[in-house]
Amino acid sequence: MAEFPQRENDIIGLARDMIDGLRENPELFPHPVVGPEELEEVSEEFWRASKVATKARTAAKAATKQKREVLQRLKRAMRRVLRHAESATSWDQKKLKLIGWGARRPGKQLQPPGQVADLRIFKEGRDWIALDWDPPPKETGTGKARAYRVERTRSGKDEWAPAGLAIEPSIMLKNQERGVEWQYRVIAVNREGEGMESNVETAVL
Repeated sequence: MAEFPQRENDIIGLARDMIDGLRENPELFPHPVVGPEELEEVSEEFWRASKVATKARTAAKAATKQKREVLQRLKRAMRRVLRHAESATSWDQKKLKLIGWGARRPGKQLQPPGQVADLRIFKEGRDWIALDWDPPPKETGTGKARAYRVERTRSGKDEWAPAGLAIEPSIMLKNQERGVEWQYRVIAVNREGEGMESNVETAVL
């Protein structure tokens, strides 16, 4: 005995066969409980709903991407405000708390930063690439990053060379040689040293 289909395409295919069969064989099915016209109407309603769902999924993906991009912009703007406030108040903890921020503890010896997190390609063009990343997480025994050294190498090589220096956790590298498979990584630095290398991102411009 045949089994009722589970996949959407199979269900719609069976509905089409039912509609055609009922219309072409009225003598065999003279009084169907659901006529071919009603079946066809519901089928068309399904296709309309399917198109709406597809558009909604596409819109949701675009909205999620935009949300991530705007969040990165917000984080970068906030970090700039905090760095300026720290400098302007000479790390005065009471003053920094007025903007919801705590200064570093006085007298604590600065440590090298930790490892940069989640290096990723933000955008790329004909001979340029934009990278961004998350600052090293706050961990015991690590200090705050004051800058980021971006390095690159050709794929298959282990000869890393400086490609740029950033204060914020993002950078645009211009005049990158085209047709070359470049690998990029980022290292957080401060006056006490540097952290571990980040993950590697690969791109061919």
